Amino acid sequence: MITYCRMEAKLIHGQTTTILKSYYKCDGIIVVDDILAANPSMKKVFRAATPVPIKPYFFNIDKGIEQMRKAESSALSYFVIFRNPITVAEAIKKGYKFKLPITCGQQFVRPDTLNIMIGVGLTEKEIEALEYIVSTGAEVVFDPSCKNENLKFDEVRKLIEAARNK
Repeated sequence: MITYCRMEAKLIHGQTTTILKSYYKCDGIIVVDDILAANPSMKKVFRAATPVPIKPYFFNIDKGIEQMRKAESSALSYFVIFRNPITVAEAIKKGYKFKLPITCGQQFVRPDTLNIMIGVGLTEKEIEALEYIVSTGAEVVFDPSCKNENLKFDEVRKLIEAARNK
């Protein structure tokens, strides 16, 4: 079963493997990211960042959708992690339906982003992807610090507008 879904620029890191597993059962982590799935050296780094006995698996978007569907009916518990909202929107466009809320974790502040809150910078394209995700009926919450605070997207919309008006 899938116990937790997250959009996280850092993908796998200490917070996702220690703090979140105290809230949600996790036997394995399914990372859906085309770039990482094609890079054996980086997969090795992320495997090393994952504590035993949790197993990480890395897939491109098409294979990731297939694996998420398998995970839904598994007796094992999985986290699913995407790098950003754009990849989540792509999964939905390719037919995947999220049954759990999708948590937006840290998204790096970059030159082309709006600084929405501590740890979250979003481009207009990422904001558009979030709006699309929500328009399909999927629930999006924000929790960049992994404290399970889960700020609803409606509240984040207000922060986005405030950042645009600065």
